[in-house]
Amino acid sequence: MQPFSLVDALVGAAQLYAIIDPLGAIPLLAVLPNYERMYPRFLKLVAVTVPSLLLLFALGGPYIFYIFNININGFRAAGGILLLVIAVDILREGAPRTMGINPEDYVIVPIITPMLVGPGAITSVMVMATYYNPLSLVLAIAVASALTYATMRYSLLLIKLVGSNTLKIFSRFFSLIVAAWAVQLIADGFLGLIKS
Repeated sequence: MQPFSLVDALVGAAQLYAIIDPLGAIPLLAVLPNYERMYPRFLKLVAVTVPSLLLLFALGGPYIFYIFNININGFRAAGGILLLVIAVDILREGAPRTMGINPEDYVIVPIITPMLVGPGAITSVMVMATYYNPLSLVLAIAVASALTYATMRYSLLLIKLVGSNTLKIFSRFFSLIVAAWAVQLIADGFLGLIKS
C-alpha cells in the first residue's frame, strides 16, 4: 500500500475538480427557471451527494473489480478512453454529449449526477483507488467536493462577475487537463496489459 501523501491528495483533488467541472455546470444551471429559489436546496444536495457518491465508488471500487474479475490495467485503459471522449466532447461542444440532458427538462438530481458526478468522476476515483493511499484519496475527494461546493455556492456571483462565456472558456481549459490525464491512463493501462 502506498504511504499517505499530501501531494497525491492535492494532485488527486485538482484532477477530480477538473473532471467534476462545476464551472462548466454553472452556465447550464443559469438557464433553470427559478434557479435562485431552488438554490438553497441545490446547495444542500451538492454538499451531501457529491462527496457521498465519490466515496462510495472510491472505497467500493476494489470490491467491484474483484466481484466482476476485472483487471485493473484493462479498467485504466477503458477509463482513460471514457475520460478522453468526455474531454473531447467538452472541448468541442461545451458539455459531454454522453450526458444527454435537455436544459428544459432539468431537475436538480440529474445535474448532480450525471453532470457533476458522472462516468468520468466515478471512473477517476475508482482508478485513483488503485494508485493512492486510501487516506490520500479520501482527502482528495474532500478537497474536490469542498471546491465544487464553493463554486456552486458562488455560482450566481460568478455569472454576474465574469459572465457565462468566460466560465465556458475555463471549462474547456479544464477539459484539456482531463484529456492529458486520460491519455496517461490509456498508456499505463495498455503497458500494464502488455507486461502481464
